[in-house]
Amino acid sequence: MDVVGGWPPPGWIITFHTWDLHRGRARFIGIGMVAGPPRRGLGLPLRPLGPDDGPVPEWVSRSDIMDAVPPPE
Repeated sequence: MDVVGGWPPPGWIITFHTWDLHRGRARFIGIGMVAGPPRRGLGLPLRPLGPDDGPVPEWVSRSDIMDAVPPPE
C-alpha cells in the first residue's frame, strides 16, 4: 500500500469495517473512496464510489481500513 503517514491518499479506494465492540464482530463492511486528507480526532473522510453506490460513513479510523488500492487509470 503506497500510503502517506500510514493513510491512503485522496482518490484511493478502500475497503473498511466498523466493529460492534459489544458483540466482538464486524458490524458493517463496505467500500468507498478517500475524499481528502485525514484529520486528527476524526480519521479519514470517505465518499461513495459513484452516485448509484450505497452510503458510506463520513469518517473511518486507520484501524477500520482493511485494504487500499489506487484508483483505476
